[in-house]
Amino acid sequence: MRPEPAERSYSLHGVRLGVSGWPEGADLLHSRLACLPHGPGEDGDLSFEFLPPTADLAHLARPAAGRPVYDPPGGEVLYDDAADRLYLDLGGRLRAVCEAGRGRALLAAPAAGRGDLWLLSHPLFTLPLVELLKRRGLYHVHAAALCRGGRGLVLAGTSGAGKSTLTIALARAGFGFLGDDTLFLARRPAGLRLLAFPDEVDLTDETLRFFPELAPVLDAPRRDGWRKRPLRAEEVYGAPVVWECAPGHLVFPAVSGRAASELTPIGADEALLELAPNVLLTDPASSQAHLDALADLAAASCCWRLATGRDLDAAVRRLAGLFPPEAGR
Repeated sequence: MRPEPAERSYSLHGVRLGVSGWPEGADLLHSRLACLPHGPGEDGDLSFEFLPPTADLAHLARPAAGRPVYDPPGGEVLYDDAADRLYLDLGGRLRAVCEAGRGRALLAAPAAGRGDLWLLSHPLFTLPLVELLKRRGLYHVHAAALCRGGRGLVLAGTSGAGKSTLTIALARAGFGFLGDDTLFLARRPAGLRLLAFPDEVDLTDETLRFFPELAPVLDAPRRDGWRKRPLRAEEVYGAPVVWECAPGHLVFPAVSGRAASELTPIGADEALLELAPNVLLTDPASSQAHLDALADLAAASCCWRLATGRDLDAAVRRLAGLFPPEAGR
């Protein structure tokens, strides 16, 4: 199949993303990418085509020789080494194939319900995106990132670690914003850099209750198909989007349930072990380059574990205290 001409294009750190096909899928994606420079009709370096629910999916068939490279809840992600194809199936309702060598991904929702819309616009898109960008020297980290004084604060960890709560609290405290869940690394002449992906921040009702000023978000109807409530930190708190900065501090938060938060230093080797699951073990050369970039991030950062207690404001002050007072934004 030849890709459809791009109907929308976005620019992400010098890489053009062309999006075409089924309008509902493209519209969902636009809610995530709206902060990027965008426009109509320009073909991209990478193409993402949303197939309509009625499309023939024979060319998205499960590879017979595929091996697992990621374990999503209720689905599978396989890589076919011979064809250099990444295959995703989420519960039989959503499917995608990423042809990294050709710079394109095909995404389909043959049996999606309204409750699957978040999955369609998030993991079904994000996994092909990170694989395609990996081949172009942009390496993914599942992390939130903020900035003060030109240095980054990376909050890395799995879902449920409390990254979004800390992200909103730090944005409210005056940090610049790179993203809530997705960050990219790249080597530049100045060294390793953190690159923003300023997506919407998806918050649970429990998190929203920590912030009285967000009561209107909590009271508003939930977006159809979303399990959480999205907001943009730059709009709500005026947090400036910082598109690129140097590494500074790498923090692995976890909700402790205790009264007081505790910040403990760790070594770069321990930090790298935590970061290693970010690498999809697909193409050997680009996967090794991804692992090397994560090692560089750990080596270039002061690394910490944060056991986040019920004293959220105190935890934010501890993190802010890692930066010199003269740093400012």
